[in-house]
Amino acid sequence: MPGQISLSFDLATWMQVDDIRLNGVAINSRQSGRTHTLTLPGRETQTIELRTSGKIPALDLKNLKHRGGTAPVAGEESVYLPGWSGWIAKLKGFKSDYQLTVTSHAPYRATATGALKSERLGEAQNSSVFRSELSLEPPSVFAGPYEVDELRSGNLRIRSYFHKEASQLAEDYLQAAKRHIQNYARQIGPYPFADFVMVSAPLPVGLGFPNLTYVDRRILRLPFMKGRSLAHEILHNWWGNGVYADYASGNWSEGLTTYLADHALAVQRSPDRGREMRLAWLRDYAALSPLLDQPVTRFVSKEHDASQIIGYGKVAYIFHMLKHEIGEAPFARALKDFWTKHKFQTATWHDIQTAFETTSARSLDWFFDQWVHKAGAPSLTIDSVSASSSGTEHEISFRLVQKGPVYRLKVPIVVTTKTGTQHFEIALQKADQSVVLQTNGQPTHLTIDPEHEIFRRLLPGEAPPIARDVLLDPNAKSTVLYDQPQMEEKAHTLSARLFQRSPDALQGNAKRHLSAAPLLVLGSRNQIDAFLKSQLLPSRPPEITEIGEARAWTVRAASGKAIMFVEADTPEAFPPMLRYLPHYRSKSYVLFQNGRAARYGVWALSDGPLATALQPRDLR
Repeated sequence: MPGQISLSFDLATWMQVDDIRLNGVAINSRQSGRTHTLTLPGRETQTIELRTSGKIPALDLKNLKHRGGTAPVAGEESVYLPGWSGWIAKLKGFKSDYQLTVTSHAPYRATATGALKSERLGEAQNSSVFRSELSLEPPSVFAGPYEVDELRSGNLRIRSYFHKEASQLAEDYLQAAKRHIQNYARQIGPYPFADFVMVSAPLPVGLGFPNLTYVDRRILRLPFMKGRSLAHEILHNWWGNGVYADYASGNWSEGLTTYLADHALAVQRSPDRGREMRLAWLRDYAALSPLLDQPVTRFVSKEHDASQIIGYGKVAYIFHMLKHEIGEAPFARALKDFWTKHKFQTATWHDIQTAFETTSARSLDWFFDQWVHKAGAPSLTIDSVSASSSGTEHEISFRLVQKGPVYRLKVPIVVTTKTGTQHFEIALQKADQSVVLQTNGQPTHLTIDPEHEIFRRLLPGEAPPIARDVLLDPNAKSTVLYDQPQMEEKAHTLSARLFQRSPDALQGNAKRHLSAAPLLVLGSRNQIDAFLKSQLLPSRPPEITEIGEARAWTVRAASGKAIMFVEADTPEAFPPMLRYLPHYRSKSYVLFQNGRAARYGVWALSDGPLATALQPRDLR
């Protein structure tokens, strides 16, 4: 490697350096915490040999504290060594080639990121060799009592390493992976690795690595896993692990992957599914406090709900609007060109802009300025709506109004007439713009953006209350109505998990009254019914039946503030909610039965403020 004045590498605290040799001569490093620094002479080429050792932290399945997936663990069920954890030294600022040999006692089987070059299976031990070239991240290693299945697709090896209880799912997963890989190869370019590997995990994780995904074995049976979730992780081999996001200028890869995998699969099932997914992203954004809003250039990773709303939902929407702006064919060419030019390189939002400007042959400065480099979203209203008819001539006039910053938008409009439906698109560039439309038949109904094509702030009446309306508000309070110590303790634990912090808890008499801020209320059925009655709130919705052992739902008080109710019948009802309820923050209600979310959904709404029934005046 080229000579340097000094080199640094990080090593986990549970690892130790046993020996360092520079050109065959033993040397020492300077250590500060996890970082070790080597001083080198100014020769052109240096050879460094580094020997380290350590005992991997034990895996305790009864006391899991590895939710983030960053902590390495080892136990009878699994060995998990993510590359970013520092189990192996990685020189800072360098891409590196590596060849990794993993030896395990039989019947343990090991896999790792990188291409499987060889393996030797024996009665006493198994050994596998992996290799990767110019990798940005160190190798990640996985081992366990796995049953291994394989499918070949040309030169591509697809494997599953599943625990015995999930091994019967292997064939379906292998075939699904093959379909997804072939699909994205047609859309973008050839799959960039020699292998794709699926590994079942005893940990509550769902993680993607270069050419590998590591997934909680308990959710492998869920219907969405082989579809949306697997497709999402496979697509990351192009976006994120094939072209690297420049985190300093914003991680675009999660939103692009969400759009091309999750959203595309929804649209493939039906256009209504795609519309519902976009509306869900808008509902999530509506629940986001302005204090937590930020430009997408500041998104790095999903650290909490607020960052996910920006980095996944809003970024996916940006690509959706970009495709509509330049057209499907230029959009598809831009993706292919972007991939070809930046494969195994770091790319920025500016590089993305350049790719789409090149294929569309026009400047997109205004688009990236308003959507990428600024926080916020437009707010659309309609005013002064009127309709008139004179014989066979029919006309609608209205004003499109933007409240707050003015955006440049293409606004879809649908007019229902007595003879059919007509679609219009208005180029909006002003705060207040008059619109006049001629229709073929007598108009009866006007709707603005009915398919939710624009990323915008939903108006009151467009956004039903969801859990995030409470849980994302930094001023939200919580109140625990339980009077039994055991139930009270579990309720406080669940509250902290839902908020991802310790919320301000109401005390004393205040527990029995509404807060001026959004409120989370936890209690028994009788206690919550008494709370609803004392605060003159509507009784529980008909969807909230007595099914199961726990229920959660969100309503909106007369003041407009959201209130979320969580009730559990027994102490045993709390662990499933602790695990699963945070995943349903985008829903209005969830009912738990037999430890699972048995029923969930979003409250239905009638026509919102951007839909208007028309009564045309007869001008004859």
